[in-house]
Amino acid sequence: MTADRGTAMRTETRRVFGGSGVATFGEMLVIGLAVTLMSLPLLTLVPAFAAGARHFRAHLDDEPDAVRLLALRGVQAVRSGWWFGAASALVIGLLVVNALGAAQGQLPGGIPFAIVSGGLAALVAVAVLRTAALWTPEARWGDLWRQGRGLAIDDPIGSALVLAGIGVSAVVVWMLPPLVVIAPGLIVVALVAAERRRTAGSPTPSSVSSSSVSSKGNA
Repeated sequence: MTADRGTAMRTETRRVFGGSGVATFGEMLVIGLAVTLMSLPLLTLVPAFAAGARHFRAHLDDEPDAVRLLALRGVQAVRSGWWFGAASALVIGLLVVNALGAAQGQLPGGIPFAIVSGGLAALVAVAVLRTAALWTPEARWGDLWRQGRGLAIDDPIGSALVLAGIGVSAVVVWMLPPLVVIAPGLIVVALVAAERRRTAGSPTPSSVSSSSVSSKGNA
């Protein structure tokens, strides 16, 4: 009985300290650091988030999630999407500069123009990040952008989750600047959470087939 009790305690210890919750938290930290390193050139920021989101989905789905695979996904995303990252950074950067310039009185329009520019910058940022969350190695960035910009508007709750992730990351970095290296991991979690929430209620092909067969049978 004593031996069985000791085995049960060791099993429970492994479950608590090596369980999915702790493993997921650790994966978030690793992804945050990796995204930070991959996005140092700034133009690779969006592909870095794409690779991080793809890797986090693999972890949640019990697919291979070794660090070398994260690096491989990063190379694939940067190779195919560097131009999209550069264009996104340019557009968002211009909107932010306009907002700051208008707020400081350096551009006509004043505060109203600053609010509009800031709002557009946030909307474009969410659309770009939601585009990145859809990335797979075989996907085309142009097709992803058309879907991502639609989701930014058509799925307001998911977009709010992404904005919340950005806001939490900003607060964390403001409170403790060295945590900037793991803050992207919080945004990746928000991106994947928004996508999982969106697709949770989507019918699977098998359920659609079953429904059609059932309706034909009833007819």
